[in-house]
Amino acid sequence: MLLTLKNIGKSYRSRYGQVFRKVLDALDLQLDEGEKIAIVGPSGSGKTTLLNLIGALDTPDTGEIIFGSEVISEWNQNKLADFRNRKIGFIFQFHHLLPQLTLWENVLIPTLPLKSDPEAAYQRAEELLRTTGIWERRFQKPGELSGGECQRAAVVRALINEPDLLLADEPTGALDEENAAGLSKLLTDINEQKKITLIVVTHSMELAEKMDKIYLLKNGALALADHRPASKKRV
Repeated sequence: MLLTLKNIGKSYRSRYGQVFRKVLDALDLQLDEGEKIAIVGPSGSGKTTLLNLIGALDTPDTGEIIFGSEVISEWNQNKLADFRNRKIGFIFQFHHLLPQLTLWENVLIPTLPLKSDPEAAYQRAEELLRTTGIWERRFQKPGELSGGECQRAAVVRALINEPDLLLADEPTGALDEENAAGLSKLLTDINEQKKITLIVVTHSMELAEKMDKIYLLKNGALALADHRPASKKRV
């Protein structure tokens, strides 16, 4: 088991610590290595909050988040930051590439805190850029690229440190139909070829239906909305 969430609770609080909205309530989830799932639900249901908890960008009020065999919800901020950089890849609705840097520089930024072998990082970057079809654009800046190319670069940046878990928050939300379809295929290909576990939060049922399972987040809890046998999965 790669990821386990037990009895997770999370509330929004006022500046004085008073709860004014409970977002997640006694939420449970288990995720196997290599699995790919979608989380859907109404706007404001807590999907991004849940993803932030899984990605160690935030901590739950109650419950445990277990990654492998370690309870990461008990770690301090320094340990969580190192965990995020080594184990988690993030893709957001907007690419958040730094406009003053080239695509090549942008995708290598996450490798800097690790102080790893630069040559190995360059080789991974080249492989990923070629795989995603944007190798020829590597010396251009985000303003010179299309939206689809920028989002593919964001995928490369998320994968550059070889994470165990890839989190995608509305990754196709800012793309047109053609680029959304291309990015959806890219994410499923990465999951299948590199065996990276994938969690996608999305309003797009076209993307959700490409996952192994679809969970509905409603009233603070997850319910399995769809689970198709491998022979019937759409790809």
